[in-house]
Amino acid sequence: MELREPDELLAALRDSGSVFPERELAELQRAARIDDPWMIEMMVERRTLGEPIEHIVGSARFAELRIAVHQGVFVPRRRTELLATLAADLLREAAEREPRAPRLLDLGCGSGAIAALAMHRVPGVEVVAIDADADAVACARENLPGALVLRADSLDGLDASAPFDVIAANLPYVPTAHLVHLPREAAEFEPLLALDGGVDGLDPLAEHAPAMVRLLAPGGIALVELAPLQVEAAADLVAAAGFRDSAVRADDELGATVLVATR
Repeated sequence: MELREPDELLAALRDSGSVFPERELAELQRAARIDDPWMIEMMVERRTLGEPIEHIVGSARFAELRIAVHQGVFVPRRRTELLATLAADLLREAAEREPRAPRLLDLGCGSGAIAALAMHRVPGVEVVAIDADADAVACARENLPGALVLRADSLDGLDASAPFDVIAANLPYVPTAHLVHLPREAAEFEPLLALDGGVDGLDPLAEHAPAMVRLLAPGGIALVELAPLQVEAAADLVAAAGFRDSAVRADDELGATVLVATR
């Protein structure tokens, strides 16, 4: 393989589908840390083959934070900043209202981005984060010093850590039939476990909702990221599980929809 000139690297990124090739090349060059054209060449090659740039550089921007993202771990999406911001705001309110430290359960934590933002914005918050994927748990432990990060595929056994003021649930919500339409970087480089939400995309929420009610403090709130078309069915689901009320928060700029369910 011959070394390519910068304009050739840009062309390769552009031809592979990159919307912002100049920005991506600059980020890859920064991540290389040393002026090694072969390293940059290999990083560009990985990107043109569809690997998420966050996996290549080892981190992702999430709100005001830079979050470590290991290879094979679900990349935190910008739209999830809405859920994370809502969680931090609710935890701050709990801290002002209660004499104890506010408590967050990050369910399906992935890299731990949501909990990391909460810990950054609300000093003293107590965090329990769980994920079924071992690679995600290892990554979250790096991003969440001081938090309890566990590998688990259910909420059984967390009663001793309850009650929580907020549960942030960034669960898989892509309907199984829609997985074939995912972009290559998600379909080939992220774990199916973090994407597949079952027939209607709501299987994980249906599984966990009853335990979420049990683990929340009275008046506690669960935040669930969803697609807009899933809101009505999800609201019925959490009501059947025992939540007394639910509402929807959306951010058109982020393309984000969050169900806010109150115990």
